[in-house]
Amino acid sequence: MVKKKVDLFELRSGEHGLVISPMLASFSDHDDREKTLRPHRHDCYGVFLLRSGDLRMLVENQVIQMVGLSLLVVQPGQIHQSLHANELSGWVMFVDGKSLDPKTRGVLEQSSEEILYFDRTVGEVLFCDQLLQAIFQGSCQKKTGPFQLSMMHALINALFYQLTNMRLSLESAMENASARSSQIVQQFKDMVKLNFKSLKKPSAYAAMLNISISHLNDTVKAITGYSATYLLQQEIMGEAQRQLLYTGKTGKEIAFHLGYTDHKYFIRLFTKVVGQSPAAFRKVKHGMEKNHRHQLIPDTEFD
Repeated sequence: MVKKKVDLFELRSGEHGLVISPMLASFSDHDDREKTLRPHRHDCYGVFLLRSGDLRMLVENQVIQMVGLSLLVVQPGQIHQSLHANELSGWVMFVDGKSLDPKTRGVLEQSSEEILYFDRTVGEVLFCDQLLQAIFQGSCQKKTGPFQLSMMHALINALFYQLTNMRLSLESAMENASARSSQIVQQFKDMVKLNFKSLKKPSAYAAMLNISISHLNDTVKAITGYSATYLLQQEIMGEAQRQLLYTGKTGKEIAFHLGYTDHKYFIRLFTKVVGQSPAAFRKVKHGMEKNHRHQLIPDTEFD
């Protein structure tokens, strides 16, 4: 199958290096509207600020659902497409990156695949709305003075300074969340090492950390790739294996040592987690030792 060409739209702007319009379902920044309805890219920045309504965009194969007050920045070269628009109110602006402070471009263009979308920063988006309003009014002025172009570039850069601050704040928040998540996981592991004999359920550790069990599970999964239950069982069974290898305790004694009153349940759990019964584990490991012990502990002690 031959893939269709992805159109590249070049910015058709006036002296200010931009195209700006109130956001309407009928808006098109190109003469051929049919092309704008297909996946395409621009050689400039696209800013979509939604005040109200419903706008669904596809950016770099990721669906962005814009509802209510939100803002999307499409970087130069990013493939995007409007999938759905309903009762829109807001702004659409395309602007040449050459007019921007290189420092802001350096921050915004750290990754060509990153989607710059903001929907939980109401105050910041409202400020962007005000700046876009000023840019639109400035672009509509027929009588211009000697500093008109400088004023427009200043307003455009003010908008992108704000967008850059929002991008950095979002990154900082994500880093703080990541640091907090790592801290939670480490605290969980430390608590497990100290309490695994008496506390066998992740919910008990979540209570000690003052977080919900779902938050604990999600955080542990995100950081380690494993569930909280898995890590807890690994700690318990790790100690069980050490007891089997380096002590002569029976299965029942090891079960009681680890806080299980039902030793048969412990044996079933060990078999499920480790993949073999305690008796088989002990025999196999002892058989692999270089000194080859002559007396092996019989299976009956684990019954």
